[in-house]
Amino acid sequence: MRGNMGLQLTGHKYKYVGSLNIVDNDKKYIEELERQVENSLDVWMCTNEMIYGGKGFIVELSKLKKEIRELKAELHVIKKFLEKAKRMTNQNFE
Repeated sequence: MRGNMGLQLTGHKYKYVGSLNIVDNDKKYIEELERQVENSLDVWMCTNEMIYGGKGFIVELSKLKKEIRELKAELHVIKKFLEKAKRMTNQNFE
């Protein structure tokens, strides 16, 4: 009778093997797990840089929000100038 080996979706003797490489001993299993962890860290680092890095989403969103505030202020000044010009010339510009 075989011992309880747990769920094995990959068909490998060792669980958590995500590659097609043959993992038939403890050393290869540890190497496979290390490979998976390194891949996960690479993805995490890349994602972290894309979100929080120097040109990441957070930085770019902050720049865009600042630009929107500045443009709204500039638009407000332009509208006030046009209203004043309309009153001074008694014309309705469209």
